[in-house]
Amino acid sequence: MPRTSQLLALLLAAACRRDAPGVAPLSVPPASTCPQPAPILAERPPQIVGERLDPATDGAAAPLRDAEQQRRLRGLAALDAGRFDLARSEFAEILAVAPGNLGVKALFDVATAAMLAAQDSAARSFANVTPRPVPAPPWRYTLARTIAIETGAPPKLVQLSKQSNSITDEAEWLRRHNLRIPELEVPNPMRNLPGNLPPNIPPTFGNELLVQAIAHPDHTILVYGPNYAGGTHVAVLDASGTMIAFLDFSAYRLAPDNLKSDLQFVDQTVQWAEVKDGILYISHGHRTYARSSKGMTAYITALDLLTAELRWRSAPLVAGAANFVLDGAFILTGYGFTAEPDNLIVLERRSGKTVSRVKVDSAPEYLFVQGRRLLVRTYDTDYEFDLR
Repeated sequence: MPRTSQLLALLLAAACRRDAPGVAPLSVPPASTCPQPAPILAERPPQIVGERLDPATDGAAAPLRDAEQQRRLRGLAALDAGRFDLARSEFAEILAVAPGNLGVKALFDVATAAMLAAQDSAARSFANVTPRPVPAPPWRYTLARTIAIETGAPPKLVQLSKQSNSITDEAEWLRRHNLRIPELEVPNPMRNLPGNLPPNIPPTFGNELLVQAIAHPDHTILVYGPNYAGGTHVAVLDASGTMIAFLDFSAYRLAPDNLKSDLQFVDQTVQWAEVKDGILYISHGHRTYARSSKGMTAYITALDLLTAELRWRSAPLVAGAANFVLDGAFILTGYGFTAEPDNLIVLERRSGKTVSRVKVDSAPEYLFVQGRRLLVRTYDTDYEFDLR
């Protein structure tokens, strides 16, 4: 029997299995509720032609155009290859232009159910993995051992343009510049959103949720925490999806001195991370005023990925943006918060030393490098700089 029709027959039944004790269910109902289909599944079955699904038409719907037919074929190929996330994406694109096509809707539901089942299986295998504890960090600039990389003159940021934005038009800014935030959509069971994770990525670690999945070209970084406010457990997967490191940054959570009145706001969680040449560069901070932790927040730390040995930790108040950029021998980052100073900052990658600061009008949120141009989205202003 062709694999796609097996998926339809078997995965709908698989959605009704009972989850193992100790693992939080995603969107899959317990066995006692199995007489009714899960909410994510189609209410009507697709038409079957022989042993194959025929999602090109459901009788009342118009036939798919050539572009959608090609998407359907790519989706079916992805299903057969076990890439349920890619299949789901292809079927979703078809449904965006042909929402009444019940055959494609059924395939979308099959891909979703398969993706959830694969994620659940990955979470079960991951639940008993023990992360390596990372020792408590220094809370001021510290250079333990330099990183052996070629260096040179630091980039000079020369402003080319500056334009007020509408604060909420982030998606338009990304589209206009052909940019994409390199993150996967994580599942949110409370909103019945399955996300778009590849099948091998666990959406939970024990009782913790996957709160961030950063998809770099040659590796993926997963951040787990008790809620979507942030996490301290970090898994690093290589391009094949094999885990190469799993680190526990719980010792980074609280600075040594905090305002007692603000203790509920000063948990320092992972903000961004990237691996380069065996070194993990990772930012931590809290999302309130710097004074709440006596100025000890918003750091970038460099560690050996496999041993967690500290190479350096930056000065505080350098990494408040959602991301930072590794640019050759330097790191481009930014910090700002409400009435605090707002700056773009250049760090030396070999030592973490602050090289320069450039004042901006509001808190930096995203940084992207295109060629030798730095595009910066701040809270209410968009900038473009030449990197000279």
